[in-house]
Amino acid sequence: MPVFVLTSMIILLLMQSLLLHYVYRLTCRQLLTDMHGAFRQAYQKEQTYRIPVADIVNPAPVTIESCGTEEVQIIRKCPEPDTIVYKNPSEYSIETFINRVFADLREHIEPMNIYCLADLFAGMLHDRNIPVYFVIERFDVSSGKVLDSSLLPDKKQPEMNPATTIILDISEQEALRAILHITPGAILGHMTDVLIYSILLILIEVICSFLMIYHHKKAKPHIAGEEDETTQSAPAKRDNADRVNHIFAIGRYQFIPAKNELQGFGEAILLNKKENAILYSLCMQCGNVVTRNTLLKENWGDSGFIYSRSLDTYITTLRKYFKKDTSVQIVTIKGVGYKLVY
Repeated sequence: MPVFVLTSMIILLLMQSLLLHYVYRLTCRQLLTDMHGAFRQAYQKEQTYRIPVADIVNPAPVTIESCGTEEVQIIRKCPEPDTIVYKNPSEYSIETFINRVFADLREHIEPMNIYCLADLFAGMLHDRNIPVYFVIERFDVSSGKVLDSSLLPDKKQPEMNPATTIILDISEQEALRAILHITPGAILGHMTDVLIYSILLILIEVICSFLMIYHHKKAKPHIAGEEDETTQSAPAKRDNADRVNHIFAIGRYQFIPAKNELQGFGEAILLNKKENAILYSLCMQCGNVVTRNTLLKENWGDSGFIYSRSLDTYITTLRKYFKKDTSVQIVTIKGVGYKLVY
């Protein structure tokens, strides 16, 4: 039974470990998705700061769903208003075409401030409770040359990993990338509920296993395991079987081994397993000395020497049970053992 319980517990722990590993990877992917969205929003805000959207006016209604070679007139507010007409020769959708025109206007009005972009991105990560160290770079798409970087002189460049690097195209020639350094602690911080449930589940598994083993041992009090059974002597086995047939009169007390009871003076004292076994051995050798080694081996097996002090405690407890009848004594034979006289 204990082996089965232990095996079941190990299997459950392995399954729980696999589940935690899966949730860890899922959480990591979700964080990367959230950071990608935050990076895109930060870039859009940085563009807005360079040229307010209110300064770009489309005087005519635009149907976003429509496609074709329609002209879009964009008027930029200036001291001396200029009218710029953009055509759509590549037949982009109206939405894509307008976004490209706005991007082109912003790039020509004021150069990108990559430090502003980094501050915006950091703020959005803070709002999402994602503690991540990052560096933003603007680079040439064809050559890969870094054109601008948010890395400060006293900071360390994080290792570039395709799995944790976000790339955002800003034109046909240039792109942005955010090189992220995600620590396991940042991921585990978003798994708090799962970790708490896992710890509770482990505690429940341990408690259930302990209760199953405890009830198993309680159901078979005389069999602690196969090893105990094989090390038990043949006479000891016969004594266990014969206890049900014995009732001992000890002075004004009556000892009933089968019930683990010591009766006398109108009361019944319920003995535990060790008290019952020790008193039974003394009664079977009443008037004769029962050696300490015999009592230790019968009750604790080959490791009985470890429990030598426990035997003294049980003997002291048995003496207290007989205190109302002074004729009953458990005499200590120094260096040898004990004998019961009455």
